[in-house]
Amino acid sequence: MWLSYISKNAVVWMIILTSGSIYAQKEYGIRAGIDLSKLVRSELQKDYTGFEIFGDLTLKDKTKIAVEIGSETFNTNEAIDTNLLYSYQVSGEYLKLGVDWEIYQRKPGERNQITAGARYVISSFDINQGTTNFYDTAWVQRYGEFPNFRLEGPSHNGLSASYLEGVLGFKTHLTKQLYLGGSFRMGFLVGQKEPENFDNLWIPGFNRVTDGARFGFSYNYGLSYYLPIKKNR
Repeated sequence: MWLSYISKNAVVWMIILTSGSIYAQKEYGIRAGIDLSKLVRSELQKDYTGFEIFGDLTLKDKTKIAVEIGSETFNTNEAIDTNLLYSYQVSGEYLKLGVDWEIYQRKPGERNQITAGARYVISSFDINQGTTNFYDTAWVQRYGEFPNFRLEGPSHNGLSASYLEGVLGFKTHLTKQLYLGGSFRMGFLVGQKEPENFDNLWIPGFNRVTDGARFGFSYNYGLSYYLPIKKNR
C-alpha cells in the first residue's frame, strides 16, 4: 500500500536527521521498540490483530523526533440481544510522526522519563462488510420471521483518515539500555474518506469512531532499547 512508501521515507529522514545532529551537539540517542499491548491484545481478543514498532531520535537534550508504524485488523458484530444487525472487518496500516518533550526534571544519574508530545497520523485501510440483517416489526408479526431481509455487504478499499494525537508517556529504566514504557493518547479526527452508504466505525491507530464525535482515546505500553551516542565537537 501507499503507506509502505511513506514509511520507508520516514526511515530515510530519520537517518538524515541523525547525521545532521552529530555536528550539532555532543550527545544524542536512538531508540527502537515494539508495542507489547497490541501483541497481548492479539492473543487475548480473537477479533483483533495488531502490531506496531516505534522509535525516536534525540535531537537535543529534551526534544525527540518520534515515529510509530503499525497495522491492525478488527472484526466486530453489532447485535441487539442475540439478533445480529451487521458485521464488518477493518484492516489497514498507520504512520505516526511527531515530537516528544521531556517534562520531568531527572535527578543526576536517573534514567526514568516522563514526556508530553504530539503526533500527526495518517491511516490507510479497507472495510469488508459482512452480513447485514434488516428488521421490520410488521413482517415479524405477520410471518413470525426475524429478520425479514438479509444482505451480504461489499468491500470498500482505499479508505483513509488523518488525525492529530496528544501523547503523555513515561519510560522506566529496567537494565542497561532497556526500558519499559507506556502512554495515554487523545486523538482528534481531522479528515476521513468514508465508503458509500456506510460509516468508518473503526480506524486503525485511532480505534472506535463514535457518532458525532471527533475524539478518540487509547493507551499502549512497550519495550524499547535506547542507544546513546556521544560525539565531541
